[in-house]
Amino acid sequence: MYIYILLMVFRIAFLLIYSGQLSEARAEDVAAALWLGARISLKTTAFLVAFPFVFGTIPYAIWGRWPAGRIRAILGSVAVGLMTLLFVIRIPYYEIFHQGYNIMLFNGMKDDKWAIWDTAVKQYQFWPRLLEAVLLMVLFIWLLQKILRTPVWQPQGHVRIWTGLAIVFVPVFAIFCRFGGAFHSDSGVPWESAARTKYVVLNEAILDDGQALYCAYSTHERATEKAVRPISEEERDAAIARLGGNPDADSIEEAFTRRTMAAPLARRPRHVIVILGENYALWPLLPEYRALGLAKTGEWLEANGAHTYHFLPNGNGTMTSLNGFLTGLPDIGLYVNYTMGLHGRPDGLGIGTMMKKMGYKTVFWYGGLRSWQDIEHFTLREGFDEFHCADELPEQGKSSSWGAPDGVLFDGIRERMKYDAEGFLRDEVAAKLPPSIPTDKATMDQLGHIWYADKVMGEFIRQVQKDDPSTLFVVTGDHAERFNFATDVSLWALSGIPCYFYGDGVRQDFLDEQMAGSHLQIAPTLAELIQPTGRPYTSLLPPLMKSERAFNHRLYIEDGEIGEQKNLTDEDFRDDIEAARTIASWVVMHDQ
Repeated sequence: MYIYILLMVFRIAFLLIYSGQLSEARAEDVAAALWLGARISLKTTAFLVAFPFVFGTIPYAIWGRWPAGRIRAILGSVAVGLMTLLFVIRIPYYEIFHQGYNIMLFNGMKDDKWAIWDTAVKQYQFWPRLLEAVLLMVLFIWLLQKILRTPVWQPQGHVRIWTGLAIVFVPVFAIFCRFGGAFHSDSGVPWESAARTKYVVLNEAILDDGQALYCAYSTHERATEKAVRPISEEERDAAIARLGGNPDADSIEEAFTRRTMAAPLARRPRHVIVILGENYALWPLLPEYRALGLAKTGEWLEANGAHTYHFLPNGNGTMTSLNGFLTGLPDIGLYVNYTMGLHGRPDGLGIGTMMKKMGYKTVFWYGGLRSWQDIEHFTLREGFDEFHCADELPEQGKSSSWGAPDGVLFDGIRERMKYDAEGFLRDEVAAKLPPSIPTDKATMDQLGHIWYADKVMGEFIRQVQKDDPSTLFVVTGDHAERFNFATDVSLWALSGIPCYFYGDGVRQDFLDEQMAGSHLQIAPTLAELIQPTGRPYTSLLPPLMKSERAFNHRLYIEDGEIGEQKNLTDEDFRDDIEAARTIASWVVMHDQ
């Protein structure tokens, strides 16, 4: 009971800390979240209590001299200390990802450890938070020990009856806890469907930290198991044919060789620049948020180039999206940046290889540090001639351990372009509010970062265009889903990103309202824009001008609507998605 109450205390404390994001919530909403949380925490409590029960209580029932009290005290203290530590860590974690513990934990295990440590110390008060955790752990463990020393009632008579009742009651109650306050899954509270309110903070409060960790682990395991399953040649060939490829070809690259059909730009661009903006999301461009003026460059590109807002990132993070660009493959839940290209030959579906075949020197600029996620080696393995990053730029130290200020990065790129011949570059940049946006200082700072990144990107585009009027620009975001909305919003606002093509000869009607796509379709679109009609190029998916639906790791776009793939009813589209993932799994598993 003590651990269960402690989990509820942590849940209430979390809501109090972020109460500023609940101004629109009703008392009934809060009560519903607490009730759902109380039910699902039965699972976590039962799991934690099972250890002292199995290793303490049961042996004691058999042998009266067994040190059950000491074992319960030790294991109970471990459980209380662990849950207290997880709660303290959860606060900065939520401030970063606007979610409780999730699959990004596994991404962090592959991340730059020094950058994580430096950020934890400098930006998220590691030492004060550690002291807070220790003090709370000491307090709660002390209270637990006091309770454990309290005399408990023991039956003096009818021992067999009481024992029999316990034997019956314990497994029944365990089942009740297992399903979250129910005796079967249909009426229980599984983590998959625990988020039942329209408020983000309330939904995050429903899952305690134990359940959140289990959710992250299960999600990661499911993705990994599906990605590494054995695939026969027959299944591979069926997937190739499903996507319009040639199953009789000698390689995946040959199977998906296409030929340009669109009329190219009148003048071949001397430079092609793809800007993959950090968290450059669609929501500031939606009608309900546009008045905030956070994406003036996006509005300008919309008015002067071609664009689509029916667009999805390849993944939910920077590296998963980059993996799609560099390999030309959809995200299948594996960290291919550590495994692909090690054979010494770049994979033919990626954007680097494609641009080199079109005669461009390929240069990759990253606003962070080269040690992050093995990004330098990965980009060079996958067809880029050069890699440059923040540690080559001035003033890097004035930003953070994750990289340089956006303006400094753009200045460095522009200076380098003066000395390059034809080149393809890719770089990463880092009023009254609607009710869905909280008004705390952290959110205001985040809005300022969004405005700044958009502003300096626009300045860079205009300056480069003056230097070389032939330059072709592509602007999109690496992901969305990181802005701290107070309430549940549309999937367009939460997960959509824009995509712009801008440059000499790019007409506004180049992309129409029916088109939809993802990161993987930028490279073939560039091939259609740059190469003469009839030239070959390789791409798993078609260019944007031939695409009216899109998908990524979780979402889909069809008929102008966005949704989650678990709700997709179009079996034909679902089969296409699975075929693309089958090809991706085959390529990854045969690239070792």
